[in-house]
Amino acid sequence: MRVPINLASQPLENLRPVRTAVAVAALTALVLGAVILNREWRSRSEFRALIEQQASLELSLKNLDTEQRELESSLSTTQAEQIRVRSGFLNSLILRKSLSWTQLFMDLEKTLPPRARITAIHPKLSATEDVDLELTVSAASMEPLVAFLKNLESSTEFGPPVVGTQHALPDKNSAGDISLDLTTRYVQDRSKNLAPQPEALPPPEAGEVAAMSEQERQ
Repeated sequence: MRVPINLASQPLENLRPVRTAVAVAALTALVLGAVILNREWRSRSEFRALIEQQASLELSLKNLDTEQRELESSLSTTQAEQIRVRSGFLNSLILRKSLSWTQLFMDLEKTLPPRARITAIHPKLSATEDVDLELTVSAASMEPLVAFLKNLESSTEFGPPVVGTQHALPDKNSAGDISLDLTTRYVQDRSKNLAPQPEALPPPEAGEVAAMSEQERQ
C-alpha cells in the first residue's frame, strides 16, 4: 500500500472554485455593463428624437403664427370690414323675413309661467338658420324663473337655456323685482309659415282634349 507524501514546503490548495467564482463574477459584470450601455444608447436616441420632434413642432408653430398674422392683416382691411357689415345686414334681413314673431310669442307663452314676464328679447340668426334668443325674464320671486327654465328644457321648440346674470330691479312696482338674463335656441317650425298651396286641377278628359284641339285648328 502506497501513501502519498507531500514533500513541498506549503500544502497544495484547490483554487478551482475561486477561479470559477471570479469567472462568473466577471461574466456577470460584462453582461450588466452591456445592458447599461444598451439602455444608455436607447435613452440618447429617444432624447434626440424628442429634440427633433420639438424643433419640428416649433417650426410648424412659427408657420401657423405667420399664417395667422397674414389672415388677420387681410381681414383688417377696409374691404373685409365692408363685407362683414354687409353680411350682418343681410343676416338681419333674413332673420326678419324668416322669423314668425306671432308664432314665437305663442311658443313663449306656452312655456312662460303666469307670474313671470319677458322684459327684453333679442333674436340672432345662427348658422343653421335657427334663432338664438337673448331673453330677460322678470318675476317677483325665484320660483317662476326656475319653472320657466324647466319648461324651456322640456320644450321641443326651445333648446337648453344658458343662464346669464341675475340682478334685482330697484323699483318693485315694475314687472318684477328679480331679473334673469338667459340665452336659448328657438327652432321654429317652417311648415307653420308656409302659405297654403293651391289644389291641383284634375287632368282633362279625352273628349275635352279633342275639343280643345279642334278649336285650335279653327
